[in-house]
Amino acid sequence: MKNLGYENGKFNGNWFEWVGYELKQVFQSKAAVGIWLFGVGFQLANLLANQINWLSVMTFGASVIGLLCTVAMMTGNSINGLLGAISVLGFCIVNGAAGHYWSILDQLVFLFAIDLPLMVKWKTWGADFDKKARTLSKKGWVTAIIGILVFWAILYPLGIILKDTAPMIDAGVLAIGAVASILCSLHFNNTYTLWMISNVINIILWVQTAMTQGVSGTTVAMLVTTIMYMLTAVYGRFISPAWTAGNKNKQNVFNKN
Repeated sequence: MKNLGYENGKFNGNWFEWVGYELKQVFQSKAAVGIWLFGVGFQLANLLANQINWLSVMTFGASVIGLLCTVAMMTGNSINGLLGAISVLGFCIVNGAAGHYWSILDQLVFLFAIDLPLMVKWKTWGADFDKKARTLSKKGWVTAIIGILVFWAILYPLGIILKDTAPMIDAGVLAIGAVASILCSLHFNNTYTLWMISNVINIILWVQTAMTQGVSGTTVAMLVTTIMYMLTAVYGRFISPAWTAGNKNKQNVFNKN
């Protein structure tokens, strides 16, 4: 029996073997398991505390798979693309049923910016990760900021068309997330700097919502979920052996890896 893993720049097994291998690698991280299990426990408690129907079950499934996606990303495992795509499908169904079309756009941006690219590169993206990981140079940061502004210019009018309640802020947060996703697919560890900024904004917004509109099950669920995402971002940027390996390798966005 061959030893599954990455060799000569690619995974040495088939797709199904890759799925099993990647999940095993994710769950070898105590930090990943701890964050994910806490999130699962919280979401399960929230599910059982409220009316259970197909939408609530779908939301639960999409949430726990989405969190598994983020912990897989913080450990540098390419299966986060597949998990993210499954989560996107669930959230699009839920938001479509509720008429939240901006949220559908939000999910589709992540699908095309990170999930699909990683699914296409499933055989090679995770190979020699410590050598591929890198950080943005000054020119790279300028490019990333310009990218955020371009995405915002596109998304802001779409937010107005889709009747989003806060198109200016939401377009900004999504623009940051879109560029963060692209940086992740290109192995830049600065993806987590942007995710931390995005998460801080979202945490502030959810706290503000709770203070102005009262505490609800949905508000608490979204706040806790965002805090979990924040923990994965902090781990990915400052602790993860896979991502921190790129701290000394400064490059521009357009440098080939």
